Amino acid sequence: MDIVTAAHNGGMCGRYADFLADQDLADAFALAVTADDERLLPPSYNVAPMQRVRVIRQSEDARTLEVAKWGLVPSWAKDPAIGSRMINARVETIAQKPSFRTAFSRRRCIVPASGYYEWRTDASGKQPFFIHPEDDAPLAFAGLVEAWRSGTDDEWLITCAIVTTAARGDLQSIHDRQPVMMGDDAWRTWLDPASGKDDLLDAAHADAPALAWHEVDKAVGNVRNNSPELVEPSP
Repeated sequence: MDIVTAAHNGGMCGRYADFLADQDLADAFALAVTADDERLLPPSYNVAPMQRVRVIRQSEDARTLEVAKWGLVPSWAKDPAIGSRMINARVETIAQKPSFRTAFSRRRCIVPASGYYEWRTDASGKQPFFIHPEDDAPLAFAGLVEAWRSGTDDEWLITCAIVTTAARGDLQSIHDRQPVMMGDDAWRTWLDPASGKDDLLDAAHADAPALAWHEVDKAVGNVRNNSPELVEPSP
């Protein structure tokens, strides 16, 4: 999978990193996870669409860390391959678009991340950047979850999409879109099953955590590359 397919299918975001420890997530999101628990998925420095990713979901009485496939498959889809075109959900239309409106109403999640990649295009080509919180705390991407199966006897396929919005501030110099990144109050509202449409959209437009970014090696454009060096500043 190349940079154009992975990073720009659906606009943005198309690659991110998740090397957070389970205990870091437990502390940040008040999850019932201890340092002795086995990590659900191995750390990844190059998470790509259609891979399995960690998501945080909330029921009425619990907030849990689960796994979903990145690329949302609506419950009414005839073919799960549609998920490859559903990695992102634009916040401007999630309450109306048939592909996302039910998940927006009933099945929201947080996609935790260490940071994400974006590519700036100029005369010299595409330059990747790693964008992350200034304090290196876990990022909380707003997400949607769906469950799909082809028949009543088949296993459920759990999938997700990352919600995006117009880029803010200096991030506009890199790309015109960004993930919806939520602070503490916002992600609590987003996960709360009792939250209404207006509160959810307010949370999606709340101030994001302070971010920093730097250029990284173009090796991140190849999904087969997955090592800590990918997030380091390029020489």
